[in-house]
Amino acid sequence: MTRSEVLTGAKLRAGRKALRMSQAELARRTGYSRDTVRYWEKKGVIEARCGAFQAFVEALGLRIYSRSNARARIWGLTLLQAERERLEERVRAERARLREREVAKAAHRRVCCGARTRKGRPCRLLSEPGRRRCKFHGGKSTGPRTAEGRARIAEAQRTRWARWRREMGKDLK
Repeated sequence: MTRSEVLTGAKLRAGRKALRMSQAELARRTGYSRDTVRYWEKKGVIEARCGAFQAFVEALGLRIYSRSNARARIWGLTLLQAERERLEERVRAERARLREREVAKAAHRRVCCGARTRKGRPCRLLSEPGRRRCKFHGGKSTGPRTAEGRARIAEAQRTRWARWRREMGKDLK
């Protein structure tokens, strides 16, 4: 029996998360406490001698069979190949979903600005979403400073208002 065939607490947790089930929900379905679920998920190799574990496996819909591991002198539970592949696919999908969620959260994350203030202390304001500085220290633009910059902005505004007038003229007729 290879190490990948033995059912571990991590695989039990992955199966639960693949079904998007909380520890409390799994505990409620099986009639055990959340602490019991946590206990089994922290275990290395799962021992088949406990009825609580069997209830958790059945609630998650895993098909398993017992097999003795005489060298290690423990009882392990082995997943069927098809079941293991299905579970791994669910875990991959869940990891991809979590990665996408983290990227979306990072885009809106607000961190402490940390720029030096006039008193020489770090700024404690939160940054603008997705940026590293607050609105006072570079998080938002304060407008153009040079004559070239002002001219560029003025031209962009003229173009924008001309387009708006054309669109509104069409709507008004």
